[in-house]
Amino acid sequence: MSSSGRSWTVDGIAHALPHSELRATFMREITFTDVQDVPAVLNRWVTFIETFEADRERVEDLRTAVRGSGRLPSSYRAGLIDLSAEELRSAAGDDSRGRGAA
Repeated sequence: MSSSGRSWTVDGIAHALPHSELRATFMREITFTDVQDVPAVLNRWVTFIETFEADRERVEDLRTAVRGSGRLPSSYRAGLIDLSAEELRSAAGDDSRGRGAA
């Protein structure tokens, strides 16, 4: 059980992760962790998800700012979820900067 009161399963954690690379990292880590250490690993990932979800509004505000001006606001301060300007541009659908043609 987490601080939010939600019951978590390995599958639930994997599905709550916001990116396929994070899901793959989580699955690798949980698969290759010593059984005695599994609860600590699960708790760490649940904490990450809860922090991410709590910060979702801030991330969406940053995406909106990047869509509008093409840059992060001057008030931006990196937190647990540190997104680069390139990641925000990509998430905003603007892949024209910093990438070559495929």
